Amino acid sequence: MTTVNSGEDIGFWRLAPLKSNTVGITDPTGASLSFGEMYERVNQISHLFWSLGLKMGDTIAVIARNRNETMLTYLAAMQCGLYYTPINFHALVGDISYIMKDSDSMLVACHPDFIDKATEAADYAGIAANRRICLGDGLGFLSLSNLIADLPTTLPSERPAGQVLQYTSGTTGRPKGVRRKISGVDADTASTSLKWVLGMYGINSKKGGCMLMTTPVYHTAGLNLSALALHFGISLVLMDNWTPESMLEHVQKFRANMTVVVPTQFVRLLKLPKEIRESYDVSTLEWAIHGAAPCSPEIKRQMIEWWGPVIFEYYGSTEVGGTFVDSHDWLRHPGTVGKAGPVTKLRILDDDGNELPPGQVGRVFMRQGEDQVEYLHDSEKTANSRVRDMMTVGDIGWVDQEGYLFLAGRTSEVMIVGGVNIYPAEVENVLLEHPAVSDACVFGIPDDEYGEQIYAAVVARESGVVDGQPRAQELLDIVTKYCRTNLARYKCPRTISFRAEIPRDPNGKMYRKKLRDPFWEGRERKI
Repeated sequence: MTTVNSGEDIGFWRLAPLKSNTVGITDPTGASLSFGEMYERVNQISHLFWSLGLKMGDTIAVIARNRNETMLTYLAAMQCGLYYTPINFHALVGDISYIMKDSDSMLVACHPDFIDKATEAADYAGIAANRRICLGDGLGFLSLSNLIADLPTTLPSERPAGQVLQYTSGTTGRPKGVRRKISGVDADTASTSLKWVLGMYGINSKKGGCMLMTTPVYHTAGLNLSALALHFGISLVLMDNWTPESMLEHVQKFRANMTVVVPTQFVRLLKLPKEIRESYDVSTLEWAIHGAAPCSPEIKRQMIEWWGPVIFEYYGSTEVGGTFVDSHDWLRHPGTVGKAGPVTKLRILDDDGNELPPGQVGRVFMRQGEDQVEYLHDSEKTANSRVRDMMTVGDIGWVDQEGYLFLAGRTSEVMIVGGVNIYPAEVENVLLEHPAVSDACVFGIPDDEYGEQIYAAVVARESGVVDGQPRAQELLDIVTKYCRTNLARYKCPRTISFRAEIPRDPNGKMYRKKLRDPFWEGRERKI
């Protein structure tokens, strides 16, 4: 594995002046800024934050699309010692208000499209009028461009590193803020300490190139990997309104050698007719990084056959470190989400906190370096998620003899059928291997005899197939037979239902509860 040379220049504020005339960022509007222009505007926004009376440890909330101003605001927060809280702009006003209040946000920045939501939430959170900033032109908020027009473009005198205060997705209740301590170390030192992340992929600051960001930057991976690209002097191209063909167009147009995707995008890319796929040049791609949701082994094999061994997978969460695997190692260990990263500790523990040997399923615990995180305003959840110096987000899995991690699901998703634990991921992977299936969600529903029975919601690769159609019955027989051939009988779904789609968030994460919970109304089940 290639590692980053410790003598490299790493960090946006060190590299931007050296690459002053190189395009640093381009967003979906077509607007571009050079690294030099970015450097000056980031410094102006930093001076704005200090002039508004913000102090180290304060929180700013940002509701924004994938735009240049979003990343400039983030970088400014990272050299002002602030907590930067990105909020999913699809969220309802109630959730946005909750996050602003819970995070003690002192300032809100948003794009014009979201001013109505932001205003209501800012009123609820008590954010002052002079700290409501529009990243564009919008009534009721102050214009960022006007506010910074006359401010210095030089580095501020004080530059403590900030942190991202990310809120979990909230699929099992109210979202929780995941907070790390602000150390007071300077921004340059903090950015240099991140070199191992892209170095893990064999990327270094001398490589350069262009990263195409296809996922929202309010999401942990989208924001972190976009920021890392800029810290490595890599040009960043932001997308929104993603379609499979528009992505291929962007790769070809910008000669992108890096991109970040979620597995749902792989599925949709593979649905493109062969003649369309072959009409675009994607040979520049050297790193296609995916994560955020499980990926079917068969889908991944097809992507490696198409793009070559450039597919890299990560697994992790806002709370803990992560694992990593390249195409070559994944093909030797199909289905794995990788080995622990260079500063990550990984252990599989039983319910009593004892470490389990390879091959045995337990809870996945990790820790990144000396990192200690907490759930904001929830010491009980923090304590319940920890064993000694490690933390879990509730995922279940096992490691093989070489230390490669395989996931089985989450604690709350385990199906208990007649006293036997069955993991949804195992059943879903078998379903997704069948060429007639494009998506699947497996969960337990009530059963008076066995406690639970296995239910599979399935999306057919052939469009328009739903329950009640003759074609659905034909596919049901085919898929049922396939399951019985490839799964133990007690692991086979008792019911397979063809749906138009599986509900997912914009990052591809499955909303399993939305499908499962109606079956359990009025009945007791663990959350």
